[in-house]
Amino acid sequence: PAGIKHDGTMCDTCRQQPIIGIRWKCAECTNYDLCTVCYHGDKHHLRHRFYRITTPGSERVLLESRRKSKKITARGIFAGARVVRGVDWQWEDQDGGNGRRGKVTEIQDWSASSPHSAAYVLWDNGAKNLYRVGFEGMSDLKCVQDAKGGSFYRDHCPVLGEQNGNRNPGGLQIGDLVNIDLDLEIVQSLQHGHGGWTDGMFETLTTTGTVCGIDEDHDIVVQYPSGNRWTFNPAVLTKANVVRSGDAAQGAEGGTSQFQVGDLVQVCYDLERIKLLQRGHGEWAEAMLPTLGKVGRVQQIYSDSDLKVEVCGTSWTYNPAAVSKVASAGSAISNASGERLSQLLKKLFETQESGDLNEELVKAAANGDVAKVEDLLKRPDVDVNGQCAGHTAMQAASQNGHVDILKLLLKQNVDVEAEDKDGDRAVHHAAFGDEGAVIEVLHRGSADLNARNKRRQTPLHIAVNKGHLQVVKTLLDFGCHPSLQDSEGDTPLHDAISKKRDDILAVLLEAGADVTITNNNGFNALHHAALRGNP
Repeated sequence: PAGIKHDGTMCDTCRQQPIIGIRWKCAECTNYDLCTVCYHGDKHHLRHRFYRITTPGSERVLLESRRKSKKITARGIFAGARVVRGVDWQWEDQDGGNGRRGKVTEIQDWSASSPHSAAYVLWDNGAKNLYRVGFEGMSDLKCVQDAKGGSFYRDHCPVLGEQNGNRNPGGLQIGDLVNIDLDLEIVQSLQHGHGGWTDGMFETLTTTGTVCGIDEDHDIVVQYPSGNRWTFNPAVLTKANVVRSGDAAQGAEGGTSQFQVGDLVQVCYDLERIKLLQRGHGEWAEAMLPTLGKVGRVQQIYSDSDLKVEVCGTSWTYNPAAVSKVASAGSAISNASGERLSQLLKKLFETQESGDLNEELVKAAANGDVAKVEDLLKRPDVDVNGQCAGHTAMQAASQNGHVDILKLLLKQNVDVEAEDKDGDRAVHHAAFGDEGAVIEVLHRGSADLNARNKRRQTPLHIAVNKGHLQVVKTLLDFGCHPSLQDSEGDTPLHDAISKKRDDILAVLLEAGADVTITNNNGFNALHHAALRGNP
């Protein structure tokens, strides 16, 4: 399955980490895993039986030993195959024109995080380049003459469309919002043999919860805003009325965008799915883990439709496909459901005194609470550079544009160059949040505008990728370098070309960006423009 990876696992033969695609776990050895290539390549003992684990958390399927199974040859887009442009083609006439053919010379990685997802093609017109074959579900190529690609155990592979362990026959699945609409006596009766009932579960009668698991007996595990998890008979639960981000767009008569500032949204509960969705949309950070399944409020909608959401006391940027909008008052929901929603939101937005001064400082900075920040900074045991969820108060205030709080922190000799887990500093966060005024304050505070994160990206890289034109101009006005390279060798100019932002491209060129610098693929700006089909 394209895009699936099993975090925390490693193939014990080739050392691939994490395992990409299907995970094959030996049923007879302790903690021994194989990737798909090694499994079908007859690594480890052929007499041993294996479990097939299609996706993280899915039901394990016990297979016969490979010694007793038959292998067949795979055919398709492999080295030697003849191809033409496919359904996702977007590279203009690199192939010489529609219908022109080429030969696959090698299967490669489109990116480090997506192995075996691209094919290198030599076209009949002499041109050659790399094209997507499975990367993020896209295929630039269509096979017209297949080639052999090794052998595999056909009967050990999942059947297309077969049900997995994440879906419940009752219709509920992980990530669904659920309510209890039955009387207490009925609920208590139905719970016999399905986890039972305790006094602590009374919160479930008035609160919307999120399905977070389905056990082997098909009982449903539900998590609530309090953090409690309870197991229920599926007959007790009713799916809540929500508008999901994947639903069809509103009709022409509606004429409104899907999300608006102030909307209440729930973050996707599926960790693997949200990691994939966040690529190119703010990316994923481990500090975002506490937000999974939680409800927050939309604070800002960026030009690329990404959402800035306040959740769990701080703000993050999400792909709109990674959140679900909770039904509004205009939706057809009952009074009881409305009361449950009100109680849910009350709990979610109550200010909790954690007892951790550093945590309170970061949250107050993120929320723009000047009075509380001032009060906390007077306390001798607070650390102005302390972290909460991997971020400092400086970083939180910078991303959310709270200039007054930045000025307070700077008077306390805050470390403007402190890094989070991804190596991002306050100036990176400001660029990410489209906060030009913050960058001006940080510049006056001697922040390094050319600082690099762990991917070697400068704030200018971040601003260009997010399409924040004014921040790009601000950074350049304050003298940041226009042509530094990230870990893939790309300059901000490469990124502007990839994003097809001619306005940003013009600003970079006016600032003296170097068009001759080549990235790790050997492409300078002109090559890159040709590759991306950007004239």
